[in-house]
Amino acid sequence: MLFLLGALAVMSYPRLLINVRKLEHNVRVMLKEFNAAGITIMGVNKVFNGMPETADAIIRGGIETVAESRVENLKKIRNLKCKKCLLRSPAPSDISATVSYADISIESEEETIKSLSAEAVRQGRTHEVLLMVDMGDLREGIWHEDFPALCRALELILTLPGLKIYGLGTNFNCYGTLLPTYENGMQFVGIARRLEEKFGIRFPHLSGGNCTSHYLLTHGTWPPGINHLRIGGTHQFGIEYVNFRYLEGFHHSDQDVNRTCSDLYLLQAEILELSSKPTKPVGPLGLDAFLKPKTFVDRGIRKRAIMAFGRQDMPFENIWPVDQKMEILGQTSDHTIIDIEDSSVRLKVGDIITFQVDYTALLQACSTPGIEKMAVYD
Repeated sequence: MLFLLGALAVMSYPRLLINVRKLEHNVRVMLKEFNAAGITIMGVNKVFNGMPETADAIIRGGIETVAESRVENLKKIRNLKCKKCLLRSPAPSDISATVSYADISIESEEETIKSLSAEAVRQGRTHEVLLMVDMGDLREGIWHEDFPALCRALELILTLPGLKIYGLGTNFNCYGTLLPTYENGMQFVGIARRLEEKFGIRFPHLSGGNCTSHYLLTHGTWPPGINHLRIGGTHQFGIEYVNFRYLEGFHHSDQDVNRTCSDLYLLQAEILELSSKPTKPVGPLGLDAFLKPKTFVDRGIRKRAIMAFGRQDMPFENIWPVDQKMEILGQTSDHTIIDIEDSSVRLKVGDIITFQVDYTALLQACSTPGIEKMAVYD
């Protein structure tokens, strides 16, 4: 359940604050850049687990189509005034709900396309299909060298009742970590042009990937012909940090050149215990609760805080205290242990410590019921 900040006198912890005003701002900045290059953006909301407040911020920022990876999350945003896309191919059991709640879905299986057609006719709806091509990342899509299979799937979409072609799509840098390049982008465009010539059509959208394609635009190597992307991370964090981090070096304090905001999310948790203890366990050591061995450096007696969240809520490797003088020592399933010896803040049991989060932590925090999600507008 979501609450506006200040709407209730008492809030539970741990809680994740999501600044939807900054999210909307980032969308506006992002759209200005991409639209100037003739690129349409589909806004991905999946990291937020279908939160209507974040989807609404994306829409207010100027995006007309919101994408989710799960049908149940499309149901959460069904009343928002936008087109909706199912970003993961529907399972056979989800065909009916997909046609009901999604205007568009990504597809690669012929049998699924046939089922969508039959269901669209039954519901009296027209369902749009983004036909996916696998250019080498090895996730969804028809293999790019199998032109006959691409022709068969496209022919089904063009001829079966209740269906309409939305475009041809591909994906990069998710499973196989394949980087989008000018070369593989132009190879994708070449496949699209062959299909267009064969069937006498023009794809409305050539969807060339996700936010990891952003660096092609900023480096002047954008493949001409690609006019569409499915993007989440760029507006969610104010920077395309996957390739930026890999190719150029990244620090969380870096600010994107386009004046976006990167400090959109704060995790807040309560202190359960404060104590000064040794930094090295006493006695023989075994494995931790996750069957992993640990090593410890003896730093003497130091003050530490035990926090009211653990690995089942989010992994500590993907968060860091706002107070840089604090250090996360580790986690169990329900507790996070922090060294606060060097902090200048006087703390007591029940006080709140605040953390910043990366994409992995944000994804898990939004999906776990143990963390309260709160939309803030300051």
